[in-house]
Amino acid sequence: MRQKVGIAIALSKKAKALLLDEPTSGLDPKAANEFSNILIELAQQKTAILMATHDIFRAKEIAHQIGILNAGNLVSQVEAASLTALELEELYLQTV
Repeated sequence: MRQKVGIAIALSKKAKALLLDEPTSGLDPKAANEFSNILIELAQQKTAILMATHDIFRAKEIAHQIGILNAGNLVSQVEAASLTALELEELYLQTV
């Protein structure tokens, strides 16, 4: 519930940037899907979104750029459109 309230506050203030840490954690599949659609809409409206997540498939669905961290270091950065979800999963598994 805290995640939803935080997002609602950011939306009501028309934030220019969102910093999200595992934003779909604890959400049921329907709410996670709705949240993803909101993020896509915000990105189209030029809101900057930086999201840390272990959900690489949702990241692929939402992101323009994907970075993979290992021990706090950026070890890979790719354009989301340049990889399939399975290729992204393989890259993730290779780098961590």
